[in-house]
Amino acid sequence: MISESALIASLVNRTKSYLASQAGIDVTDARRVTGTLDQLKLRQSTAVIGVGGSVGLLIAFSFPQEIIDVLYDRLTAGLEIPACDEALFRRETLAEIANVIVGNCTADFSNGGEHISISPPILLEKTKHIYRMKDAMFDSISLVTAHGSFNINLVGPREMFDAHLNYTQ
Repeated sequence: MISESALIASLVNRTKSYLASQAGIDVTDARRVTGTLDQLKLRQSTAVIGVGGSVGLLIAFSFPQEIIDVLYDRLTAGLEIPACDEALFRRETLAEIANVIVGNCTADFSNGGEHISISPPILLEKTKHIYRMKDAMFDSISLVTAHGSFNINLVGPREMFDAHLNYTQ
């Protein structure tokens, strides 16, 4: 089983690498949000992915509008996207970013070749908070860029939630 600190290090390192190589965005600081978290404050859009195996939690990448705009512009540069499809492509861009980063992390999460499953990303828009339920744990890392900061949130154990983040226990 991967330790929480190793899991966070993997997420931060893979996120930094992806943003630098694919969008030309440098993460200048990564800070763990400290204190007891009874709720996660979400940004404009949040891409949530469930991770199975021994990891067993949800990972939520939460972005403010400023970073969404920069990511969208840079990752779709050169593509001709009809105006009527722009909102869809913005959502799909965030979902794909989270999917690629978490997918790359599975190599780090795996213990001796263990199979680590990931769910398709679910995008939450304009959701303000996720409240901590009994027996759930929250952790949050704030990553800072020249375009603002965003969060990677951990919600677990994964078994407590369905595919739409509804509490099941």
